[in-house]
Amino acid sequence: MEDVWIMDSGCSRHMTGHRKWFSSLNLISTKEYITFGDNGQGKVMGVGSVSLSAKLSLREVAFVRNLGFNLVSVSQLLDEGFEVRFKKGACCVLDAEEALVFRDDLTSVSGPERCLFASPSADIWKWYRRLGHLSFDLLVRLSSMGLIRGLPKLRAENDLVCHPCRHGKMVAASHIPVSQVMTSYPGELLHMDTVGPARVASVSGKWYVLIVVDDFSRFSWVFFMEFKDEAFGFVRDLVLRLRNESHKAMRAIRSDNGGEFKNSRFENFCRDLGLEHQFSSPYTPP
Repeated sequence: MEDVWIMDSGCSRHMTGHRKWFSSLNLISTKEYITFGDNGQGKVMGVGSVSLSAKLSLREVAFVRNLGFNLVSVSQLLDEGFEVRFKKGACCVLDAEEALVFRDDLTSVSGPERCLFASPSADIWKWYRRLGHLSFDLLVRLSSMGLIRGLPKLRAENDLVCHPCRHGKMVAASHIPVSQVMTSYPGELLHMDTVGPARVASVSGKWYVLIVVDDFSRFSWVFFMEFKDEAFGFVRDLVLRLRNESHKAMRAIRSDNGGEFKNSRFENFCRDLGLEHQFSSPYTPP
């Protein structure tokens, strides 16, 4: 079977185990494997080009160790813009102008029965890395739409896991989580943060939102702002009002390190009222 190329409609890519066929070959060091029908595996040693005829050159052909057959992937030919027609006793490959570029006379080959099977996992891992670690489900859907030239039809196994992505999404807590309220009464500590700019302005033309949350009761106040630097005025008015309404002293306010909070106006205001201005870790909810 060394000199015979088999037109395979179930193979996801062109592949051969015989180096002599390659007109150009780039050896690769990545760990990519093709699974055979007997559950054996052959390592992909390189990728290159093979000329089947004067008019047809196969690209992206995998050089697979221990593969005793030469396989032409029908799906890869279709993805590259060729048309494949099966007729009685022959298989014809035509280009975009419907000119014949290759003809394979289908004849019976006597010999031991073989089961040719190429696992799709190697292909999907290759395209997964090429497209920047796109999700496997989205990659399979994208391949079925035929929008990317050269992207074969892919299938994903259920147990595919990208360990670098899994490790990259792990985060370490920047502080010890607080599981209980540490304050003793409402108004003792206020958390505050701003949101915006929004994609669409509010009815009154506001682009930002100031949110203030009481640590003890979780009661919240929401203020709409046209600019972020309006936060000081809203916080000042709220703090003064709460001090007049409550007989217990407010001890601190807590915000992030945003410029709308970390400025001289806030620091002078807190110093005059005897408030502690605490700063939280980035991206930490109140």
